[in-house]
Amino acid sequence: MARPDISRDQLRRELRADAATAAADTRAMRPVLRSFLASAATPEQRVNALVGRRRFITIGGFSVATAAVIAACGNTDSGGIARVGVAPTVTALPDPIVSDIALLRTASSLEHSVIAVYDKVIGDSGLLDQAKFGDMAKRFREDHAAHAALFEQLTKELGGEPWTCGNPRIDEVIVAPILRAIVGGAATNELPETPASDDPKRDVLNFAHALETIAGETYQGLMPVLSDPELRKQTIVVGTHEVRHAALLAISITGAPEGYANPADVEHATLEPTTTIQTTTTQNIAAPTTLEGAEPPPAATPIPAVYAMPGAFGKLSAVQLVVGKPNEGGTRLTVNLETPSLNSYMYEYIASTCK
Repeated sequence: MARPDISRDQLRRELRADAATAAADTRAMRPVLRSFLASAATPEQRVNALVGRRRFITIGGFSVATAAVIAACGNTDSGGIARVGVAPTVTALPDPIVSDIALLRTASSLEHSVIAVYDKVIGDSGLLDQAKFGDMAKRFREDHAAHAALFEQLTKELGGEPWTCGNPRIDEVIVAPILRAIVGGAATNELPETPASDDPKRDVLNFAHALETIAGETYQGLMPVLSDPELRKQTIVVGTHEVRHAALLAISITGAPEGYANPADVEHATLEPTTTIQTTTTQNIAAPTTLEGAEPPPAATPIPAVYAMPGAFGKLSAVQLVVGKPNEGGTRLTVNLETPSLNSYMYEYIASTCK
């Protein structure tokens, strides 16, 4: 056999270089080794994580030897997936079971959200005509407080933890932006400056009507879902109170008898023509003057009219609410209020943050 053409000095240099590389690779692989040896992965998974099934990956000259060590040291068999490094443990969410307790907690949370709106406007003459509507608002608030207490008591009787404050999602998605459009708000990192409404009192009454209507629809919708007949009875009684609130507000907003029923619905039901057609209510403001030849400003989004009997009995449709000052294009904030959905239920596993 021919001897390799290499000098002893060159051989020593190569050996020293290899030793230095191995030492560096060893230091680099220490945290990897600790994580792999402490993981619940199978030996095969550990090898595949470093080497791969079809190709080698290069982590220095120490990679293959490291994989062999890991395979030799692994003695646990688990269905887990191997990973490099330390990752936080993922906690699975509990099953969102729509139980009677969850529905009662949702009902009390809705009542508290409505109470908070009344608390905002009661006593504020800039938001509500206190002489005309102050007593009515106080009575409605008292009713909602009684409803909330009822649902909380029913929750306790079923062994659940009562929900004693507003619904977080309803407050965030519905109440907060609508109140901001009514009273105005300074600019934030997420929102531009919002001017106050051109008619806050009008918007407050329409907002209250929308909330009362949605509350009535919510309790009607709970009827086929609640499993206990007594709970269904208690809930529908509360629902009748809510729709009475909505009816009185509609008559106060639209007027009497104009606010009793939608004339279009009456005409369709009786098959007789009518001369009173009211589709929207708007502010009685004189048209702004413009320079000769100038384009008139765009019309503002009309405010939908509200009626004590809005249409067919038992509708669970969304309630459209238009509030706020129109922008340069004439657009106001338009929100479709709907009954609580699965993502706003107060499930039993949700810990109460109420104070």
